[in-house]
Amino acid sequence: MIEGHVPVSEINRLLSEKPNAIGLAVAGMPIGSPGMETAGVAPEPYNVILFFPDGSQQVYASYP
Repeated sequence: MIEGHVPVSEINRLLSEKPNAIGLAVAGMPIGSPGMETAGVAPEPYNVILFFPDGSQQVYASYP
């Protein structure tokens, strides 16, 4: 599953690496994430979270 404003590069990475995971998510709607770019406004930092079948999770990528 993919939930939220996850960058395409991280989706491609997930498909390439094929970790034993169930999906990726970005919480909220951080400015600067895909679809949330705003001219003249600095991007907000956010994490892409990787979820595993056992319920655990880890930061898969951090932006900016």
